[in-house]
Amino acid sequence: MTPFVQDADFTLWIGDLSDVLPTLSDGSVDAVVTSPPYLDARPEYAGPRDFEYPMIFSELARVCAGGMLWNVGRLWRGGIEQMWWLELIRAAAISGWEHWDTGLWIKPNANPLQGRVFVNSHEYVLVFGRDGVRFNEDAIRTPYKPSSLARYKRPFKANAGVKGYDRPLHRRTDIPVDNRGARPRSYVEIVTGTEKGNPHPAPMALGLAEHLVSLACWPGQTILDPFAGSGTTAIAARKHGRSCVAIEKDEGYARLAADRLSQLSLLAEAAS
Repeated sequence: MTPFVQDADFTLWIGDLSDVLPTLSDGSVDAVVTSPPYLDARPEYAGPRDFEYPMIFSELARVCAGGMLWNVGRLWRGGIEQMWWLELIRAAAISGWEHWDTGLWIKPNANPLQGRVFVNSHEYVLVFGRDGVRFNEDAIRTPYKPSSLARYKRPFKANAGVKGYDRPLHRRTDIPVDNRGARPRSYVEIVTGTEKGNPHPAPMALGLAEHLVSLACWPGQTILDPFAGSGTTAIAARKHGRSCVAIEKDEGYARLAADRLSQLSLLAEAAS
């Protein structure tokens, strides 16, 4: 197979994952950042069937040298929320991926029509790792709040069984504050729908893509997005000094992704 686009920091393949992934070399990418189609939530943009995910995760285990971040949305059928991402976690485990953590993407301006009881204002980020994997948490640390610093230095006594301790414990007050800032929270607030004119039915929010790309690996390394859509992960990668390998089965969306990356290059040239 031949890539549709191949630049210094961007390679785009058009085709099904079962055809493209086997052509990629072992350990040729440093991390995966993606947002797969949410089952049948978008009939106009069908995603893989459940039985295809074990193959996908197996190939990603071979191709990816680092960890994976998967943004997954929420679905209802007959008014019942479907925890469809549990099948992803099970399929990933077959290939040795461990579900290390789950983050939340909070959408302050979410569509108020979605959700049965509450407005559906969040999605999930599944964090997959395995032995030897490291994420770049320092890239998304935030400054400490004054209230946090005060609480950090306040001694406390933990009762047995509380916070994982099996005996009473006093916190030391001489531990230096980490100058790198506060550890990343398990959520991020990013508005959605800011990109106008994108014909893709469910484009990833650029702010979310930038957040995940920064966390996934380090500048100079390579991100793989196996569900590239309109290319938002690739745009975030280019903005933050990472390369991107993107795979998209729909030729129309692949061309849209290529156009968006081309426009970004033109803007960069004009600014230089």
